[in-house]
Amino acid sequence: MASKKAQLKTFEHKGVLYKVGDNVLLLNEEDADAPFICKIEKVVVKGKDAAMQVKWFYRPEETCSGRRAFHSAQEVMASDHVEIHLQPAASIVSKCKIHTLEQYMELQNKTPKDFYSRFTYLAASETFQPDQIAVYCKCQMPFNPDKHMVECPSCQSWFHPECLGYEKHEFRRKFYSGPDSKFVCDECQQRQSTSSPLADGDEDHETSETIRF
Repeated sequence: MASKKAQLKTFEHKGVLYKVGDNVLLLNEEDADAPFICKIEKVVVKGKDAAMQVKWFYRPEETCSGRRAFHSAQEVMASDHVEIHLQPAASIVSKCKIHTLEQYMELQNKTPKDFYSRFTYLAASETFQPDQIAVYCKCQMPFNPDKHMVECPSCQSWFHPECLGYEKHEFRRKFYSGPDSKFVCDECQQRQSTSSPLADGDEDHETSETIRF
């Protein structure tokens, strides 16, 4: 009968202390610029070295749905995929941090090791939780933190300046260059021109529609 492997709570690799629960980047020999991302679930002694049982995070392109326009470069998906094969501790590149989208947006100094997750990918069934997400703007796309958006103060809907026909700097110059400059979306402008404006907040377009995976 095989002996039960001794478990560790912590281990050291290249002068850095790691522990169960840490999120780490693992060496991807096929693409060094896209290391694998995982959470350490368990650490055991394997021979003279430490080895890890990990739970994977998926990059969007690694899922059945693929990478879509609303996925930013730093978006990953939590998963239920626990790797059955132990991963050598020597394959660790570094620690990383997985934030919620809200936490990620609040970061003042983002680094390449800061990621965010807003979905869980159920690998066996190739499904997502949640399986739908609110859309914004004329393009009807979910929020992407890499893309600048502006809010209409009348209806609280959000838009990409480029979807309105402006470069970011052009939009800022036109609508935010003076005290009387204010952006109002086309729909609200039309409503106001017919003398039937809604009070601010009377209508919210931004979560009226969703897309599904």
